[in-house]
Amino acid sequence: MKTNRVELLTGAAIVLLLIVLNTMIFCKYDGLLNVVGDDYGKTLSYYYHVSGFDPITYNVLTDWGMKYDVLRHPLLPYLMYLPYGMNQALISLTGINCAMYIAAVILLICAFYTAVYLHRILHQLIGIGRWDASLLTLLFFSFGYIMATYFVPDHFGISLMLILISLYTIGKARQEGRMLRWWQTALLFVITSGVTLTNGAKVYAAEWIARGRHFFQWRFLLLAVVLPALLMTGLGLWEERIYVYPKQKAEQEYFEAHKAEMMAKARRNHERYKNAPWVIHKGIPLGPGSLLKWTDTTTPRDETLIENFFGESILMHEEWVLDDILTSYRPVLLQYRSWINYAVEALIVLLLLAGIVCGYRNRLLWMALLGIVPDVLMHLVLGFAINEVYIMSAHWIYVIPIAVGCLMLRLKGRWRWALRLSLVVLTLYLFVHNVGLIADWMQQAPVYTGFWYE
Repeated sequence: MKTNRVELLTGAAIVLLLIVLNTMIFCKYDGLLNVVGDDYGKTLSYYYHVSGFDPITYNVLTDWGMKYDVLRHPLLPYLMYLPYGMNQALISLTGINCAMYIAAVILLICAFYTAVYLHRILHQLIGIGRWDASLLTLLFFSFGYIMATYFVPDHFGISLMLILISLYTIGKARQEGRMLRWWQTALLFVITSGVTLTNGAKVYAAEWIARGRHFFQWRFLLLAVVLPALLMTGLGLWEERIYVYPKQKAEQEYFEAHKAEMMAKARRNHERYKNAPWVIHKGIPLGPGSLLKWTDTTTPRDETLIENFFGESILMHEEWVLDDILTSYRPVLLQYRSWINYAVEALIVLLLLAGIVCGYRNRLLWMALLGIVPDVLMHLVLGFAINEVYIMSAHWIYVIPIAVGCLMLRLKGRWRWALRLSLVVLTLYLFVHNVGLIADWMQQAPVYTGFWYE
């Protein structure tokens, strides 16, 4: 579908801001991450600390391999193979590691199409005017950790784009009185879950709302749901068996062969690291298993909702900006200095709730809401990554502009103009607040944490 003038202007304005932020991060890490060397992965672990985001993509673009968690990102390594080849060609021509620049181009493309498809969802599917859709799209990109998503080399920017494309594709089909073919649903699931496995559930949630009882027809359920889910799960398990298990087996064999030495080292490390950030900031898990160890039963949920889930995701705290709780002593829960920031957060939450009430009959809104149920269960109930839950905001926070769009559609006359004015003020405040904090952080020298490992 051809991009219209309003979509193009909105996407271009967002991309221009993100070009500035990406250029600033190039300057911050110039001479560190654009070098060619055998210890590149070590350099990343010592110097790259942007909140809880992982720089694995830089490493993959430099030395391709199964370095992502293959169970959660089964197709992501293959998607990065062509960019890796481009980087190798550029290294041979220039002698410079261009991983940062290639990753930035990928993110900027994703940001543009994220803006375009969010705009289309709001204008074409929710039904608000084009400029109102642009305003809500700009509001969305003024959120602190949405901006951060598009200058860090993690997978969230790609995931967000694919989620919105899936929502639009399924929602548009329903609006036109048709349903996607089974292979189209399967393809959407494979691509979306291939980047982040759990996000495939958002495709099925949207299709469930769109199809109703037809979702459970045996042919569709088998071909579009069961088989693709088994395929992606099986692919992840196969990759783990081929690429991960041999390394684990070799490490276990080495441990058994040098058991006394390794046990002594473990005791020394336990004493050395007992006050390390990644130890003191970790809550008590549900159990010791490979998945349960990432859960958290102790971090308070009420404060997390206020300060991190809604707070930091939207409005960055003024202290410890973009610090990683696993490599710094940033507290898990921070408080804003001014009551104004709590008022801003409360207003956005109220707009979200009002939008849900006004749009309770809107199928597109329920597609989005049902799709984030797994995220709420994982992060707020089980506590998966709850101590840095704000970095996951790209997987759920798009429900805010969609819900506010439903509210705007319901309001008429002066009430709609009052909402527009409020959104303009909110957007400007968030851009000034978040960009100011990010720009200040960009000018600080990278923090070296290699002493933890030496």
